[in-house]
Amino acid sequence: MAGKKGTPIFSSREDANFREALKLFDSKQYKKALKLVEANLKKNSSHSESIALKGCCYYHTGNQDEAEAYILKAVQKSPENYLVDHLAGIYYRSVENYEEAAKWLKQSNDNGSPNKPILRDLSFMQTQIRDYKNLKDSRQQYLENQPGFRANWTGVAVALHLNKEYSNAVSTLVKIEGIIKDYLTEADRYEQSECVLYKNSIIAESGDISKALETLESDKDEIRDGLSFLEYKAKYLLMLGKNQEASVEYRKLLQRNPDNVGYYNLLEVSLGSISKPIDTRIKLYNRLSKFYPKSDPPKFLPLTFVPGSHESFKDLAKAYILPQLRRGVPATFVNVKPLYKNHKKLKAIESIVLEFFENDIKQLDPTVFVWTKYFLAQHYLYLNDLKSASTHIDDAINHSPTLVELYIIKAKILKHQKEYIKASEIMNEGRELDLQDRFINTKATKYYFRANKVDEAIECISLFTKIEDGSVNGNKDLHLMQANWALVETAEAYTRLYHEYQSKLSELKESEESNEEVEKELGENIELYRGLALKRYNWIIKIFKTYYNDQYDFHSYCMRRGTPRDYIETLKWEDKIHTTPIYIRVLKGLSNIYFELYNEQLLAKAEEEDDSSATKKQKNKKQKKVKAQANKKRSELIAKVEAEKDDTDPLGQKVVSDLLDSDIIESLFVLIKPLIDEGKDLRLTWEVLFKIYLIQGKYVLALQAIKNLNRILSRNEPIKLASIGTRVIELSDTLAKDNNVNVAIAKVVEKGINSAFPEFEQLSKSEFLQIYSK
Repeated sequence: MAGKKGTPIFSSREDANFREALKLFDSKQYKKALKLVEANLKKNSSHSESIALKGCCYYHTGNQDEAEAYILKAVQKSPENYLVDHLAGIYYRSVENYEEAAKWLKQSNDNGSPNKPILRDLSFMQTQIRDYKNLKDSRQQYLENQPGFRANWTGVAVALHLNKEYSNAVSTLVKIEGIIKDYLTEADRYEQSECVLYKNSIIAESGDISKALETLESDKDEIRDGLSFLEYKAKYLLMLGKNQEASVEYRKLLQRNPDNVGYYNLLEVSLGSISKPIDTRIKLYNRLSKFYPKSDPPKFLPLTFVPGSHESFKDLAKAYILPQLRRGVPATFVNVKPLYKNHKKLKAIESIVLEFFENDIKQLDPTVFVWTKYFLAQHYLYLNDLKSASTHIDDAINHSPTLVELYIIKAKILKHQKEYIKASEIMNEGRELDLQDRFINTKATKYYFRANKVDEAIECISLFTKIEDGSVNGNKDLHLMQANWALVETAEAYTRLYHEYQSKLSELKESEESNEEVEKELGENIELYRGLALKRYNWIIKIFKTYYNDQYDFHSYCMRRGTPRDYIETLKWEDKIHTTPIYIRVLKGLSNIYFELYNEQLLAKAEEEDDSSATKKQKNKKQKKVKAQANKKRSELIAKVEAEKDDTDPLGQKVVSDLLDSDIIESLFVLIKPLIDEGKDLRLTWEVLFKIYLIQGKYVLALQAIKNLNRILSRNEPIKLASIGTRVIELSDTLAKDNNVNVAIAKVVEKGINSAFPEFEQLSKSEFLQIYSK
């Protein structure tokens, strides 16, 4: 679709000055550009292009709060001026508001901008916000303007692929292959190979596996990635039912990498041996282990399918475990741990190792004694027989007191005994045996965090961080390097400390011996650690926003480098970024604090209504005095905990006060909202959303949240869980108490509860809870 003819610009003297300012802006000389723009506006205050450019310059020169006002003023004055629209798009891209940036860049193009690279920038914005429908048009228009670059053809193919227009995507790639096939140099071969494989993956995704296989064979000479070629070919042959041919390909893949477990499983599928007798499968793996004697999978995999009661299991287990114990392989227990889900296999392995220890250990090297004891300690730890586990690991430590691995297991046993402080001390003892080992340093740090010894943990991890001039530890570097595991452990430790002081304060208030000084100190610590916990959690949220924004660079880079397969995988990963385990931990911790703050906010409002104005003034005066004293004490602490240089809120006090002055539940909903699409099968999503919807009075959505939670928790079988029953009762009771609820909505919810949980209508609440009690 052709855009409108552009409005003529650069027709007056102001426009000539503006053109010079625009050149300076492009070369990042923002202050010089701003001077020219301001001179322009003195002569003509309504020159919209200059107003827009002033907004952009303001953003880059530090006046970010005022920048948007100029952009809005400019687009209000001249919404059809393509240059103003383009500058608005540039501004919103700079502030990472990609939806607004896409809107104004599209408007600039529609208003007749002659600057065609705007289409490329627009396509990046559209991919960033997943507007695939309009992405296709932008890519196509840019290709028509710049057809001489292969990246532009690949970009169109990717856009068509994302819109599931598979045949058009393939024909686009085929067309450019035909045009350039006689002009390819050796340097182009990698890109050619990747694009050919990408084309093939699209054909397979469309469902035409026969054509995918045929195309793969015809393009064989173009493909430089031999591994992908074999994997694609084997997969297609298997999908087409050509099992004999597929088995040949999987054997070739095993020759390349005999440690890949997946290849063994797929080889069995192609040979059809999974449905054959166990003895036949054992013979297959015996032959494979002779072909690949140094590989672990052919020895281990039979243990996964041979039943624990089978006569061969014990012999196979012996042949797998005992050589590792004799060689002193530290990972022997970790290797067999997956088998422990089967109780019979667990008992068989236990008897093998104990028998070996009693009968053979004395004739072997002394190190075998240590590693067998190490195995048994882990074995009994798994069984939660902590006394036996402690005995075995103590014997091992007495025998070899300089072996680091032994201290890790000793600390782990103590952790399971809930002796967190002692566990951290033992782990640190192991760390001191090898100060250059980053792994044991990390473990010691983690155990310090779990013991709520945050200062010791930061001091420990600081041995492997960069410490800036003037810094007392590596805390800033942990934030800069996005060490999420350390940040989330810090946040959780601060949360535990905050709850610990909260419990002490509650106990003190309930006791008869009230002490104002102690209460004040406990209150200060509660405020301190809660602020620090929120500060750390929010920093991880900030890091994940960085991950989201960083993908912007790949929209251009992957097209230029000719890696469309990896690009598609990156987009898929980014689409699920909020469901990563570390982020879920953060949301869980944050949601708990947010709900606590919400309850505190309600309590404060109730007290405010009851208090007289004189009492309020007295309380505020007292609070200000307490905070002044607390700030003086905390000046030394700030150096230890600040997240970045010149941190304006190092203790997170502003974070807490801003939350208490805002709609806390709505703020939490903004954080949880991405999980509605990305985390539909996560328990946390619907647990938190249920509480949010209940507080907000959105009862229909609260009922839907219960249904989704029930679907997730009872996925394997229709069990009746207490967590579901209590939520149904809570929803019903809250609905009954709400005098402002719409009558029609109340009826819909009641009917919905009775339909989803028929027992609720038939039984009393106590009887209903007895059924939902698992």
